[in-house]
Amino acid sequence: MSPDLPATPENHPESVRLLASTLRTLDEAHRRYRLHAAKVIGMGHTELSALVAIGEAPGMTPGTLSHELLLSTGATTAVVDRLEKSGHVVRTRHPDDRRSLFLHLTAAGEATTAALTEAYQYVLSTTGTDETIAEALPQLDSIAAALDAASREPTS
Repeated sequence: MSPDLPATPENHPESVRLLASTLRTLDEAHRRYRLHAAKVIGMGHTELSALVAIGEAPGMTPGTLSHELLLSTGATTAVVDRLEKSGHVVRTRHPDDRRSLFLHLTAAGEATTAALTEAYQYVLSTTGTDETIAEALPQLDSIAAALDAASREPTS
């Protein structure tokens, strides 16, 4: 990010300030929930993040996982080692390149992520009606896209 950020549009500075505050609160609540979920299933939060990432993109490489989790390759190897030892993940060799590995969930990993998804969806279902939740989705998608785009801006 550049130190010369654009000013908040003058037509809605209060709403943007409130949105930023709400998003910080949401981010912290989500972080605490993930830490709690990791503790409940008996793994660290980094392992939980890796498990979810592999479940969302079966067959990803350790390098992709490293990039996704913002970890060094060594730290990623240690996380995958722990997940493999606990029976949640398996490494498979690329059929054409023996140096390349793919990561997949085992049946235990799939069961764990399914239970996590069910618990997460239950908690989210308590936040409103189907209609009110559906109405919020386009704005949340827009916020996520704006934050993601800003995170990909070149750094100096």
